[in-house]
Amino acid sequence: MLPKNDNNRNKLDTFGFGFIAGVFAPLLVFLIYYKINFDFIRLNSFIADVFLKNILAPLLSLCVIINLGIFYLFYWKYYNYAARGIIGATLFYALIVLIAKFVI
Repeated sequence: MLPKNDNNRNKLDTFGFGFIAGVFAPLLVFLIYYKINFDFIRLNSFIADVFLKNILAPLLSLCVIINLGIFYLFYWKYYNYAARGIIGATLFYALIVLIAKFVI
């Protein structure tokens, strides 16, 4: 297969777009999880309970799984730079999970 010309690259195929998608998709999954399971509690109380019960790291780890699907979608569409952004956002979340697990 011949390498693609950068002039014909899609405008969404950027590291920044992939990073932003990779950061906001897990947050959206977190909010959907809250709305489905804990709608009777206020959001700030739910977030406080997540910190108090020390379940931030496992919950974030589960929310980040959506990035795998987005990564494969970008990879399938040959949005290689956006796929790199997804990987960067996933590594960013991995750093947050490590900090939450061992520091907080």
